[in-house]
Amino acid sequence: MIDYHIHEYHSRDTLHATIPNFIKEAEKKGISEIAFTTHLIISSPDVIISIQNNEIQDYIEEIHAAQELTNVKLLVGLEVDYFPEEERRLETILSEYDFDIILGSTHYINGYDVGKRSDVEEFFSGRPLSKGVDEYFSVWKRAIESGLFDVMAHPDYWRKFVHFHIKNPTWQDYGEVVFDALQSLVDNKVGLEVNTSGIRHGVGSFFPIPEFLVSAKEAGVKIVTIGSDSHEPTSIGYGFTEACNQLKAAGFDGLNLFRNRKSELVKFNNLKNLNSVM
Repeated sequence: MIDYHIHEYHSRDTLHATIPNFIKEAEKKGISEIAFTTHLIISSPDVIISIQNNEIQDYIEEIHAAQELTNVKLLVGLEVDYFPEEERRLETILSEYDFDIILGSTHYINGYDVGKRSDVEEFFSGRPLSKGVDEYFSVWKRAIESGLFDVMAHPDYWRKFVHFHIKNPTWQDYGEVVFDALQSLVDNKVGLEVNTSGIRHGVGSFFPIPEFLVSAKEAGVKIVTIGSDSHEPTSIGYGFTEACNQLKAAGFDGLNLFRNRKSELVKFNNLKNLNSVM
């Protein structure tokens, strides 16, 4: 198993999840690689849950020190919130350090927190669901084209609370912009993540839905990862096998492993021999 989306205690929404505890759980479950992707948020009210700039070097060194004590491969990463007006400031921060993987997230869309139940109701009200989804994927596409990110996390994150206000969305509700966004992934050599936390959040499926993966494959997307979005150790590796099955069903034949922000495809059949692959 591989888990490329993990939040330890520098993400202030998970204060008690330490690096050693994640490693212990990974060893117990037989997980081969984990990527620590603590939150980096430089705008919006959510800055209070972000790692601070003066903590990043210590965060990196703590992961490197932990690597000396385990056979689990530990990757240094961040989950970075995208704000169009902050692209250059984000670029400056990310260029100062050596990371293995940077996840991009679009939690805020034109001032609305689409991971907040009340904001979702306001964001989608008064228009067809597909129009709101088009607005979401317009920002998601800009994030891809910013050149800041290696993989886009939980691609249809807007689904987290939408079913409380409108209906359970189907692929027909995803609008038109999503196809341009998928092409941007291809053109910019950016990957997408299968994020298994949707089940834990009661959404009923992973992020994204299976039809999204099929369309991504048809568009030519080649880089895919799997992440549990764990904020506590017991959920690490959650849903990995089913996520692999969904990717296989969509036509993908492997996962991408990252080192120093460069990726390499490993076929599903070879995942059990990771130590000899990279």
